[in-house]
Formats: sequence, C-alpha cells, structure tokens
Amino acid sequence: MSDHERIDRQVAAMHRVIAGRLRAGDLSPLARARSNLGRWKDQFDGELPRAYREWVEILGAGLDGVLRVLESDDPDAVRKRSSSPFAGVLSPQERWEILRHAA
Repeated sequence: MSDHERIDRQVAAMHRVIAGRLRAGDLSPLARARSNLGRWKDQFDGELPRAYREWVEILGAGLDGVLRVLESDDPDAVRKRSSSPFAGVLSPQERWEILRHAA
C-alpha cells in the first residue's frame, strides 16, 4: 500500500467516526466545521479556496449530503475529505487511536 493510500484510509476512518456522531444526533461537528470555514474565510481575506467553498455548499445542503461525503469511497468524496473543515472535532487521543488502527 502506498503512503497516499494509507493516508486516505486513515482520513476515511476519522470521517466515519465523525459521521457516526452525526448519525447519533450530535450535531456539534457541523458547528465546528462551519466555524472553521468562517475563520479560514477571514484568513483568506474573505475568499475561500475552491475546496473550502465546496464544503460550504455541502454543509448548506443538509445532513444527508454531508454524510455521503464523509462515508463514501467515491474518488470525489475522497478528494473533498482531503480538505475537510472538521479539524478539531476529534480529540488528539481519538485521532491517534484511529491512525494506529487504520494504518
């Protein structure tokens, strides 16, 4: 397995955990993602890069669309997850555990 494939697998595993929280009714990951995007927009002088603008659209389209991107193995979903706005949703301990098991 290449390093790139390993990283994609680890990123997918982290996003499946986030999707599980959303499915369980914890919508705080959505609030964190929106907050991150707002902060990043300010850092980019009000104009987000395309990858982040896509996430603004995804988040605005509803939970089903968010879950599709978080859980899909589709190449477009994999690409979108590489620019994920869900930074900070998982604790460092959760991240390390996921990375260790998905390696």
